[in-house]
Amino acid sequence: NKVDDIEVKALIPLFELQKERSVLPDHNQFLIEYFETKEGYHLMLYPFEGRLVHEGIAALVAKRIASIDPMTISLAMNDYGLEILSNTPIDVDAIITPDLFSTVNLAGDIQSSINSVEMARRRFRDIAKISGLIFQGFPGKEKRERHLQTSSSLLFDVFREYESDNILYLQTYDEVMTFQLEEARLRQALDRIQSQEIIVVKPNQVSPFAFPIMVDSLSRERLSTEKLEDRIEKMKLEILK
Repeated sequence: NKVDDIEVKALIPLFELQKERSVLPDHNQFLIEYFETKEGYHLMLYPFEGRLVHEGIAALVAKRIASIDPMTISLAMNDYGLEILSNTPIDVDAIITPDLFSTVNLAGDIQSSINSVEMARRRFRDIAKISGLIFQGFPGKEKRERHLQTSSSLLFDVFREYESDNILYLQTYDEVMTFQLEEARLRQALDRIQSQEIIVVKPNQVSPFAFPIMVDSLSRERLSTEKLEDRIEKMKLEILK
């Protein structure tokens, strides 16, 4: 329809820039990008499966990569892709194989990935808010999000260490498995990836596909004296060079 045509026309310059710097994948291709910035080493994957499934894929792939080559990893995702950011180089030529996306032992790998990343901790934050376990402030004087993160993180650690049978703590893992990982959809996504042509590109500059995910990653807890808006503006200038 007319609206779709307008939206597509608006995106054409971005698609052209994506083709220029990387690859614009078709439905038979699975695009992976790998590049380095001052933030670290970025592994970008584009399954186009939605944010919740991408959270599961990111945790699963990160766990499998780290089991091959131990490293510090942080994750970010949006509706069409995900980022695995490492502080050390990733040997993509050796690691990126169809086996990385295998559904063999999927349930076990899912459980251990939940235990090794911050998925449960982030979910507990929402549960703690809804249950009233943490005080969010008075109307008009709400606490800053970072304070809420710190409070919920501390409670999570206390329950994990001293009261692992707490009903809210147990509910966290149930909801992560049910709502965030969506194992059936995750399995379908991995099966589809294995049937596609895997294309690994090492662009010299950040691609248009990667940029929004990297902006999302700025919300991860990281010490910086720069304002978020200033950091995003710098990234925009970098991508437009």
